[in-house]
Parts: sequence; structure tokens; C-alpha cells
Amino acid sequence: MKSILVHIHEDAGQNARLQAALDTARYYSGHLTCLQAMPFAAYAGEPFTGAMIAYEAYAETMEATRTRIEAQLQNEGVPWDWIDSRGSGSVAVMMHSQLTDLIVLSPTGKLTDPDAALPIVGEIATKVRAPVLAVRDDQIGFDPSGAALIAWNGSPEAAQAVRNTMSLLTASKGVHIACIEEDFDTHIPAREAASYLSRYGIKAEVHARAKSGTVADTLSSIAAEVSAGYLVMGAYGRSRFAEFILGGVTRSLLADAALPLVLSH
Repeated sequence: MKSILVHIHEDAGQNARLQAALDTARYYSGHLTCLQAMPFAAYAGEPFTGAMIAYEAYAETMEATRTRIEAQLQNEGVPWDWIDSRGSGSVAVMMHSQLTDLIVLSPTGKLTDPDAALPIVGEIATKVRAPVLAVRDDQIGFDPSGAALIAWNGSPEAAQAVRNTMSLLTASKGVHIACIEEDFDTHIPAREAASYLSRYGIKAEVHARAKSGTVADTLSSIAAEVSAGYLVMGAYGRSRFAEFILGGVTRSLLADAALPLVLSH
């Protein structure tokens, strides 16, 4: 992973996003791209309440954020560049992600600033080709070599998530595959995923479990048992509405997971 894209916005998740992006770029001797977007609302006013947003004040805040972060980046030992964009932050991220290996975002969860510029991760994760690393506001720091847990249900999205995260899985000190109530008639079994990984020199341990409570709860329990550093899973979306809210399992994990999520569609 040589090209890391991180969304810059003055919200509660900014520090966590930036630190995770820096940790990843440093681990892979990669390049960090910081993307900052000026929403059109700053020019035209907020459409629901009619309250005008002072363009000058917004611009000053953005410039102060850039000045502060650039000063920090000077001392991080990571090559970086900066993109200023106009319009929707999510559209800008999707456009500039085309030559990116990893996108670092914040999920919409209990700890995330409701005024953050981006909608929930689902709008981006189900539309881009690069994996999305979602780190909550209180998850400071990310270790790419940490143990990985793959949420496996045999779907094309799960398989794509495995293929898209091979750089992470190869670096991981331990790879685990969580399979809950597997349907062998309609899905690719977890053992085939483990066999696929073995061809890359990755030894993966399969954890087949019956669902206890919700799927999200079971995945979280397995993650704690194996001391996983992050969870890899497919991002699902079959309609515009579904893409925005994601599936129930992913949505629950984005809100409550105690570890970073790596999503791929």
C-alpha cells in the first residue's frame, strides 16, 4: 500500500483518521494524500434552515486546519501532498480514490461528530475500488501488522475484500477467518478462502461458529478472542438507499466495534 488517501475535516474524528493514515503510510514507506473539500453550502447557504454560512469564516477555518496539519506533517517523516476540492466531500474522495490503495475515513457512530462533512462510510465503500479503513474517534493509531479477522460469508463481496486487502493480510502477524452459520450449498466455504490465502504464504485459521446473539456480537467476540487489530469485511449495497445505510451487521460494527474496520465492495 503505497498511496494512502485521508479525508481532512475539522471534526471529532480528524485526529484518529490522520494518525491511522500516517501509521499506514509509514509502515509501507508510502505516500499520504490529504484531501480537504469546501462544500457548496459554504457558498450558497444551508438549504434546510435558510441560515447562511459565512464563506469567509469557513475558508478561514479550513486554512487554519491546513496550516496546523501541514506543520505536523513536516515532522512525520512521510511524503505527502494536499488536494483542495470544491463541493461534496464524498464525491471528491471517490474521484481521487481511483489511484489510491487505501482510503481512511471516520464512520458515523456514537462517537463521531454529527456535523462531519462526509455521510456515512457506506456511500463511499460501496462505490470505490480501493478498500476503506474506518477508524472511530477514540481509535488512535493503526498497526498494519496486527492480527486480522476476516468476516466470511462466502459472498462475492467477502471474496473481493480478501483480494483487495492482500497487502494488509500479508503483513499481518496472524490471520483469522470468522464464519458464522455457513451455508455450504450457496456460498464458498471458509476453508477455500484459507486455501486461497495459503498460496500467498498466509496461514489463516478458520473459526466456524453458530450465531450467538447478533452476527455483529459474534464477530466482536471472536475478534476479542484472537486479539484482532482490525476486521476485514465486504461492503454491501444493492440500491441507493442500501448503499447509504449498508447492511445491519456492517452498520452495527461501524457504530460499536472496538477495532478498526477495513471495508471493500
